[in-house]
Amino acid sequence: MKKDLIVAIFAPTGTSTTNGIFGTGYPVTDDLILTSRHVVKPENRNFRAPITVKWFYDQPADKKPPAWTKADLVWSGAGDLDAALIRCPRPAHLRAFPLDRLIERKPMKDESWESSGFALMNKRGKVRKPGEFGGTVRSMADAAPFFEVVESAPPAGTPQEPITQEQWGGASGMPIFVASGILGILCQIPPKHGNKKLEAVPAWRLLRDDSFKKWLGGDEAAEQRQRASEILHRLLTGHDEMARDFAAGLGISSANMPPCRAQIVEKLLNDTSQEDLFHLAYSVQEKRREKRDQAGMKGVEQLLLAVLPAIYNPAFVAGVCRCQGDPHAIPIDLPTELITLAEIIMAGADGRAARFWPKPDKDYFPTGIPCLPAPPECGRDADGNVFEHGFLDNLLQSFEEGDERFAEDFHVYLKTRFIQRDLRNPQARDAEEKLRRMVAHKLALQAGQDHVTHYFIAKMNEGNPEATAKQRALLEQLKRDFPAIAFLRLLGGEGMDVEYARYLEFVRLLDRKLEPDA
Repeated sequence: MKKDLIVAIFAPTGTSTTNGIFGTGYPVTDDLILTSRHVVKPENRNFRAPITVKWFYDQPADKKPPAWTKADLVWSGAGDLDAALIRCPRPAHLRAFPLDRLIERKPMKDESWESSGFALMNKRGKVRKPGEFGGTVRSMADAAPFFEVVESAPPAGTPQEPITQEQWGGASGMPIFVASGILGILCQIPPKHGNKKLEAVPAWRLLRDDSFKKWLGGDEAAEQRQRASEILHRLLTGHDEMARDFAAGLGISSANMPPCRAQIVEKLLNDTSQEDLFHLAYSVQEKRREKRDQAGMKGVEQLLLAVLPAIYNPAFVAGVCRCQGDPHAIPIDLPTELITLAEIIMAGADGRAARFWPKPDKDYFPTGIPCLPAPPECGRDADGNVFEHGFLDNLLQSFEEGDERFAEDFHVYLKTRFIQRDLRNPQARDAEEKLRRMVAHKLALQAGQDHVTHYFIAKMNEGNPEATAKQRALLEQLKRDFPAIAFLRLLGGEGMDVEYARYLEFVRLLDRKLEPDA
């Protein structure tokens, strides 16, 4: 749990703007906060006053304390689904922290949980501060609307016995974290049990609500995970020893391989954090290296390239899917500065495994194979010939300058890259237009049938408005000519230094080779 991301929420009630309901929330996308419905939709809600939130651990650039900011209610659950989504962009400082994911599984008895929330018991003077909570989880019946957690670690200095229901006020909506992510959100404290037995809405119920999933891109995520599941089953079926290593790392019995493989797939896709995935993949790859098993080492890499796009933030992936068909969304902004992560996001949008060009060294962040144009050291035309030295560099340079020749040069590149020489007949009437249609058809076929969308990453000249306008016009023209190409811009998110540190372990797992025998 990244406790720096905890959010205080206030919803005014009655006719006042100062009296109301306090609650706790936690971001699930860069602009959506998950909380309890009864916090933001109380019966006597004052709708003339806005819901406000405070990112408690934000560090604004002006050095002032975090301020209360307006938030909009965009979704609320029906019936006993006591949950809601409110929209408020995550502050720049807090974008350095990775978002946790909702876990699509039922609670397991006695697993540990932790959280942070703005309970009244943590009020110091006039200020509510987040308290730290934790304990154990109870299992739940399939038909139950809630699951129970037992609180066993109240904040230091708070009353140990008894804790009243009133002292829990403000904790509603706080996330229930287990090792691999968000298991649910606190919704109520039933009477008795010393007010230490709490009830939470399970995340798996949220992820089965169609309207909730649309806000988080859940439909696309479910489709991607199904395709990833099929890829993983094929990989594990062909590598039993590798599968046994993964099973051991995940605490799964490998006595019977068919159900073992199914459990591995389920665990990797639905109950393993990204950080744990990298550590596990490295451990298994090391075991295969010690066994001199090059195929097993490659199998770990292929498995990782299938899983990572499937568990990447579904809201980001859904945003790409929505924008790809929007002619006004050019370029599509990606929340990263790394070209390697652009391929992970695009693979998620396509519902495929990520594909990268070979790396020149172990710490090199590679480019995705569907990226246009290919890196100079990898670029080859449809006949397998290396592009003329400097051609690809000049192509990118002309775009950065907003040069009108870029569109023509890009056409030349595409027909050379995708159409073999003997089909490029310059003598035919309307040859260029026919070649354009051939390229556009091939790109559309690869995107539709092969689930591989080719993309161009635009480096916009943000400091020069005139050049930026020219660049945007060039991209709009090319989008009309080649609708299947996605035109992207790396807008940044957590910062390149943060992303570099987080994904370096992943990059080092790619293209590993056995050392020669001594």
